[in-house]
Amino acid sequence: MEIDVFTTLNGIPDEAIANKTIIVVDVLRATTTITAALAAGCLEVIPVLTPEEAIEMRERLGDERVLLGGERNALKIPGFDLGNSPLEYTAEVVGGKRVIITTTNGTRAIRRAAAGHQVFLGAMLNAAAVARVAAGEAADITIICAGTRDRFSLEDFLTAGLQVEELAGQGEFTLRDGALAARDYYLCHRADPAAAMKASSHGQLLAELGLSADMDFCARMGTTAVVPQYSGGIIKKAGLS
Repeated sequence: MEIDVFTTLNGIPDEAIANKTIIVVDVLRATTTITAALAAGCLEVIPVLTPEEAIEMRERLGDERVLLGGERNALKIPGFDLGNSPLEYTAEVVGGKRVIITTTNGTRAIRRAAAGHQVFLGAMLNAAAVARVAAGEAADITIICAGTRDRFSLEDFLTAGLQVEELAGQGEFTLRDGALAARDYYLCHRADPAAAMKASSHGQLLAELGLSADMDFCARMGTTAVVPQYSGGIIKKAGLS
């Protein structure tokens, strides 16, 4: 079995997704936020591409339990209930609720992965749990980094490297070049992943917006066993139908 890492959505061949186990990474902040929401008791998360699609879907569902979450340019979308900070998605706010979410990069990456055999969402806080579930699928694994507006993002590459390292301990995998490079980068920075995140371009933007606490949260490793799984347009905890 092989593990490969793609650093942006551009140029991912269809054969790298079809019949593969996919792990989508957008550590700052979509996949971290979705993981935090499910860990806090959110029933399900529905990723969509645009704010307009989110609003239309809530109206169509007619469910008072539905919240709108998301960001554009790292800021909460006007009129939405929540932004894209994992710190907002507490049990008091999202417990027993459904969330429709749209983000600049993460929800696009999730949609791109839709044709995978299984699609999981990875972050630092659940990397070990994702590795256990993904390795159990006994298939080649493709890790997709959301990037930032179709550009390479160090923080996603760092997290992909952590994911490769965790997967390597779960079975006999051959690492393609992208996976080897990502793991090496992670191993260089594993002593202080928060510092590596904050040094990235997107990390610097979040810091300028006063969101450094989000990055500290996103850099925590192994704090939850929740594995978000995307299927049929909906994200739930793996193992739930």
